[in-house]
Amino acid sequence: MRSKGRNVLDKAFLLTAVVLLVQLAIGINLCMAVEISGKKNDKTIKIETDMYEVHWKTAQQMGYIIAYVKKKKEKLLLFEEIAGRRLYHSANYAGWKDWGPLKDFKVLENKAGMARIEFISDDGASKEYVCVATFWDGSPLIKHKVTVKAKANVVSFSDGHEPMYEVRSPIKGRLKWDSEGDKGPYAHTAFWTKSGGFSALYATDSQVVAREFPAWQADGRMDLDHKNLGKQVKKGQVSDPIVYWVAFGVGGKNEAHDLAKTVAEVKDGDLAPQAVEAASKLSTRWGEIKASTR
Repeated sequence: MRSKGRNVLDKAFLLTAVVLLVQLAIGINLCMAVEISGKKNDKTIKIETDMYEVHWKTAQQMGYIIAYVKKKKEKLLLFEEIAGRRLYHSANYAGWKDWGPLKDFKVLENKAGMARIEFISDDGASKEYVCVATFWDGSPLIKHKVTVKAKANVVSFSDGHEPMYEVRSPIKGRLKWDSEGDKGPYAHTAFWTKSGGFSALYATDSQVVAREFPAWQADGRMDLDHKNLGKQVKKGQVSDPIVYWVAFGVGGKNEAHDLAKTVAEVKDGDLAPQAVEAASKLSTRWGEIKASTR
C-alpha cells in the first residue's frame, strides 16, 4: 500500500503541474493578444499586434494615419502623422466624396491571436460606409470587408479610389501588379521604405484594378479600383461587400509581392491564428498561414 505521505506528495505535484499549465496558457494568450486602445472621440484608435502598430484616424477621411512595423525588438516607422488624409475611400459621383469622420466603432471580437473591429463613416452624401477590419498576430495582413448603406439610390462602388493610399512619406520604391486571372494572384500595389518596411493593398477579385500615380506630390499615391463590382443600391439597402487586404510588414518589394499568393488562397476568408505557435510565430513563413472560412 502507498503511504499517506506519498499520496500527499502526488497531489501536491499534480496541483503544481496544473498551476503551471494554467500560467503557460495565460502567457500564450497574453503574448498573442491584439491590443486595442482608444475611444470614438479620441484622435486615433491604436491597434497593435506582434508585427505592427497602426493608428486609425477618427477625424475627416478616417483611416490609417500612423504605422510602425516590428523587426525583432525594434519598431520601424513606416509613416508618421500628417495633416489630411492617407488611407481612405473616395468615390466620384456628382463630385468627389471621401470617407468622413468616424461615426461609430465597436470591437466585434478580441481573442487570442486576433481582433475584429467595425468602423462606420459617412461620405456626407448618399453613402454610409461600414468597414470591418480583422487583425491577426503572426501576420502582416489585415482584412477589410466594406459595405455601403445607401441613403439614396446610388451605385455601391463606382468610379473613384476605393481604397486610396496617399503615401506622403519618403519611400524607396513603389510598384503595382496586375491580376493573373480568376485564381490569382490578384491585382496589388505596394511601397517600401529605406528603413526596411513596406505597406501594400491586395484585391481578392480578378475584376479589380491596381493603379499608381507617381506624379502626385513628392511620393505619389496608389489605389485599388472596385468599380467593376459596383451595383445599384436602393435607399435603405446595404450593398454586397468588397474585400481587400492591407499589409504592414518588414521587408521590401519581394516580401510585399509574395503576400499576394496568400491573399489569393484566403480571398474573403480568415487567416487561422492557431497555425501560428506562440514560441515560433515570428519565424513562421507568411505564405504558410492557412485560410479558414467563417
